[in-house]
Amino acid sequence: IYTQGITAASRSTHGTMDINDDGELVLKATGWDKLYIPPAAESKYAISGKETQLLSVKLGNDESIQSEPGTMVYFTDGTKATVSCEGFCGRCCAGEACYVVNYANDGRRSDRTAYVGLSPTFPTAKVVPVDLSSADVGGSLICQQGAFMASYGEVEIASSFDFNLKRCCCAGLGLVRQNLKGSGIAFLAATGTIVQKVLLEGEVIVVDTNCVLAFAKSAKLDVKKAGGIIGMFGGGEGIFNTTLTGPGLVLVQSMNEIMFREALVADKMYRR
Repeated sequence: IYTQGITAASRSTHGTMDINDDGELVLKATGWDKLYIPPAAESKYAISGKETQLLSVKLGNDESIQSEPGTMVYFTDGTKATVSCEGFCGRCCAGEACYVVNYANDGRRSDRTAYVGLSPTFPTAKVVPVDLSSADVGGSLICQQGAFMASYGEVEIASSFDFNLKRCCCAGLGLVRQNLKGSGIAFLAATGTIVQKVLLEGEVIVVDTNCVLAFAKSAKLDVKKAGGIIGMFGGGEGIFNTTLTGPGLVLVQSMNEIMFREALVADKMYRR
């Protein structure tokens, strides 16, 4: 996680919590982290911008990246784009398009390097990279439907079913969740501010049902009552909250796409 220099001005004058401009000290104090995005010099991809971000990927000879339709912003000469529908059933059940677009470096450039630029299709969305080979993920990531944007390396887009009536109706992810499996890098598209937390074995975090973006399959999803009768009907959180029990990575967003659309329709922005 990148850090910034802390000056005297970055400390709370009330002595209750240290704060700096980007809120990183607040996240650290509450146990959360910002998303780690490796510098371009250490990675084959770079993410630029703050809203509706741009993902730029460097492809070596015979390397490729796959993405959902409509995300392409640019690609350089020597890149070949093809469309396939292999595994369309699993993708459709997971909230994705039936087709996937593959961008491959065909080696025509003299330097044998090609570049592809991709961006989420929803306004203000951000690109969330997740290394599925990480020990905190364990090769399988459960996501909300439609979260997948692109992937590099070995990534399979499948579906995961939750037949527990209480969870599928009240935990916020529904009956069919998206399951990204493999050892490559998956790029998710999500709105709001995204933070991450690696839960320890048995550690529990309570999350608003609308704010769960993704979690490692090793983590357990469940629900709990949002308090008593007055709390459930007057607390603004509904009847249930979502709980996640470690171990594993958890990704949370401050405002999902549905909440964003509802806020626009209602001509107001919610507290998130």
